[in-house]
Amino acid sequence: MDNSTDSLITARLLATARYTAVFNVLLFVLSAQRGGVWSAVQLVLAATLLYYHIRIEFDRRVFQDFADGSYTPEAFDQTLRQTGLRRVSDDPFMPERVAGAIALWRKSLYLTAAQSAVFLIQIL
Repeated sequence: MDNSTDSLITARLLATARYTAVFNVLLFVLSAQRGGVWSAVQLVLAATLLYYHIRIEFDRRVFQDFADGSYTPEAFDQTLRQTGLRRVSDDPFMPERVAGAIALWRKSLYLTAAQSAVFLIQIL
């Protein structure tokens, strides 16, 4: 596969995080209504998941831009270095970028499972 195909498929996979984000909000709201110590745990999980969803959406847009040819990974890395958002000089290859984005997506799923488990404990 070429970089454009890898980028497009990754962008499409990351777009599915929108569905879990809605589920995360729902679980948080239902948990907050119940109150108690578990709602504090839900608050921590929700804050962490919010960060993950912001990162995943950013990555989704970047991969979509790569697929569309809006800019190259090299130009993206150059901009990150110029803005101070990336300090390392080594630019990751596309397979490393894809693996990192998918790892973040998976972590959000694991946290969603934890959030669901906490809610089940809360209602039992």
